[in-house]
Amino acid sequence: MPKYAVFMHNRVLKAIKELSDQNARDRVREAIEKLNDYPLSLRELDVQKLEGIERTFRVRIGQYRLIFHVDKKERVVFVTHFGKRESIYDG
Repeated sequence: MPKYAVFMHNRVLKAIKELSDQNARDRVREAIEKLNDYPLSLRELDVQKLEGIERTFRVRIGQYRLIFHVDKKERVVFVTHFGKRESIYDG
């Protein structure tokens, strides 16, 4: 089965780069790499669908969250947001 391409918004790349905790940064990068294997990666990661937004999910990585959108037709995963739980759902 062909893998999905994963694209990240610049704000996500910047937020990951600015993480001071190397362990957390490695765990986030590992989770993003696993998104290539969508939908199989949903079993390995702590993923939940976001209510009210079609084909959009969140991955929990400790206190951090990744928000991503899936386009099954184009076989693409778009990582749109990344941050701490307290602030990620505000916008």
